[in-house]
Amino acid sequence: MANWKGHLAGGVLAGTVVALGASHLPIEQLAEATHLLNDWQPLAALFVIAMLFALFPDVDTNSKAQDIFFGIAFVIDVLLLIGGNIQAAAYLGFIAMLPIISHHRGWTHSKLAMGIVPLPILIVPYLYDDSNLAIGLLFYLAAVAGYFSHLLFDGLIWRKMRIKN
Repeated sequence: MANWKGHLAGGVLAGTVVALGASHLPIEQLAEATHLLNDWQPLAALFVIAMLFALFPDVDTNSKAQDIFFGIAFVIDVLLLIGGNIQAAAYLGFIAMLPIISHHRGWTHSKLAMGIVPLPILIVPYLYDDSNLAIGLLFYLAAVAGYFSHLLFDGLIWRKMRIKN
């Protein structure tokens, strides 16, 4: 089981895999989104998303991961509010609160949550403008990859394949 530093490193690794692998995906619409990653802001967002979701399953406990996650989420929420993006700020706040409605290693440490929790990153922007689908898909992949790294480092991906002594 990794600590917060290991999970952050996993998030960076996940972001790197998505950023490098995006140009090789056989989806024509991703070519446009991959081109957006040449700008530092979408690329930085991709890494921040991967790192936040690498920490996300552990924010239900009083920990360094919780401090980092909520610190970053707070700054992003303030920036969204200042920019007039009130709905985006509300969605971020809603998603950030989800882990505290359960006990540690509850639903947040499930493979199903890995695919479902990041869905608003893909769906909500698309509902407002369907041209957001490609970049939303990249951000969703970064979130799922970051989440996957957390579960992998906690030994929850291939649990049944462990060899017992």
